[in-house]
Amino acid sequence: MRNGPSRRIPQVDEKMERFDAQVRGVHRAAEFVILEGPPSVVEALYRAVHAADDLAEVMRRMVRDAHAGDTSRKAADTAPAAEREHLLYQALKGLRAAAPDVLGDSRIRVS
Repeated sequence: MRNGPSRRIPQVDEKMERFDAQVRGVHRAAEFVILEGPPSVVEALYRAVHAADDLAEVMRRMVRDAHAGDTSRKAADTAPAAEREHLLYQALKGLRAAAPDVLGDSRIRVS
């Protein structure tokens, strides 16, 4: 259901900006851990990066649809987005547990 051209939706845009910042934080942590961290942290790191990227894919589609006024996939995207958000939370929790010394010295925040 398209309602015309793309429009700004402040709440959606702000949430996506915060999420994009978190994804960038995960990728910065990944770069740092790959360069400076012990190999034992790499598995937790990859889980976090992949979980962030998987959620970003769904969220970007949802934002594009919202801007276009297309509600046809909203119900179908809500459950996968929630599941992927939970997987990301778990992956970040695992990364924080696996790499506190490495990330703590870097000043990189993984929230």
